[in-house]
Amino acid sequence: MRIMKYLYTIVMAMLVLASCSENERMVYTDTPGIYFPDYVVGADSLVYSFRMKDTDRDTIQIHVKLLGDLLDEAGEYEVIVSENSSAVAGKHYETLQHRFTYEADKSVSSFPVVVMKPGAELDEATVMLELSLKATESLSLGYPDRVNMRLMITNQLVKPAYWDMPLALYFGEYSKVKHQRCILLMGHDFPLTKEELIGWGGLNYYSYWMQQGRVVCEYYATHTEYDEDGNLITVWNPF
Repeated sequence: MRIMKYLYTIVMAMLVLASCSENERMVYTDTPGIYFPDYVVGADSLVYSFRMKDTDRDTIQIHVKLLGDLLDEAGEYEVIVSENSSAVAGKHYETLQHRFTYEADKSVSSFPVVVMKPGAELDEATVMLELSLKATESLSLGYPDRVNMRLMITNQLVKPAYWDMPLALYFGEYSKVKHQRCILLMGHDFPLTKEELIGWGGLNYYSYWMQQGRVVCEYYATHTEYDEDGNLITVWNPF
C-alpha cells in the first residue's frame, strides 16, 4: 500500500512538472495573437451607409486587438480581402495595402479602409467587403472565430447595430421612417459604431440622446406618420 502511495506521489509530481514546463513554453515562446474585438463571424459585422455623413468618400478605422502581452516593439500583420467579397477595389473601396503595423505598448490598434460611393449604384444595393487577418512572423492569430469580419457598404438607410440597446430606450421601436424623421429633427444621423455613440458629447452622451429621443417622441405625439409597412408610429415612454 505504501509502495502504491509512493508511486502515485511520483507520478503526480511528474505530471505537475510536465504541466509547469508546458505552461512555461506557452508563456515564453508563444507569439502574441491578434483578432477583431468588435465584430462577429458570420454576421454583417459592420454596416456603413453614406447617408450617415452625406459624402462620396469616407475612412473607416477597423479595430484589431492583441491577445497576450503588449509588444515591446512594433510588429506587422496582414489583412486579406476574401474572394467572397462583392465590393470591388477601386470602385467601392481603395485597394488595401498588404501589411499594417501594430504599435508597441498598445492593446488595441487599427487599420483604415477607405470606402467610396460610385454614383447611384448603392442607392438600391449593398456590397460586402470580407476581410481576414493573417499571421506573420511577429504576430499570430488570436481567437479563431474573431479573425474574419464583413463590412457592408451602401447608400441606403440602415438600422444602427446598437439600436436595440441603448437607442431603443430613447427612440422606441425602429423603423426606417422614424429613422429618417430622427435625422431631420436632430440635423444628423446616428454614428457608425456604439463606441462613437458613447463618445458623442463626452461623458454626458446619454443626456444628449435622451433629450433627442424625447424630441422625436414629442413629434409623434402631435403628428401622424406611418412606417414603411403601413403601421402607425405611436408614442413610447422614452427613458
